[in-house]
Amino acid sequence: MRFFQSSSKSKSNKELTNSEWICEATGDVSASFYKLRFLSKSTVEGWVKYIDQKNEVKVFSASFEKEKNLLKFHKEDDLFVAVYTKNKIAAVIDGQTINFLRSA
Repeated sequence: MRFFQSSSKSKSNKELTNSEWICEATGDVSASFYKLRFLSKSTVEGWVKYIDQKNEVKVFSASFEKEKNLLKFHKEDDLFVAVYTKNKIAAVIDGQTINFLRSA
């Protein structure tokens, strides 16, 4: 029955592809902001802009999957999760909730 079938993962991930999300309230005194860049429907990069450096620095690459409003990020043996809405991603990283807002 179609009623019980969920939409495909690739279709639901399409809305994140080529999007950037920024967190300016990092709690890290040496960082200006954190950034998530969704490169494809399954790949994401994490970037940070340190106060004392001119350019942003890539700190990780990971795969991800989206199930309804839950994002699961996989990097080697590490897993972290986030709650996704149209304008915000609330990620739980190292026991801290970090809020990313969609960049314009």
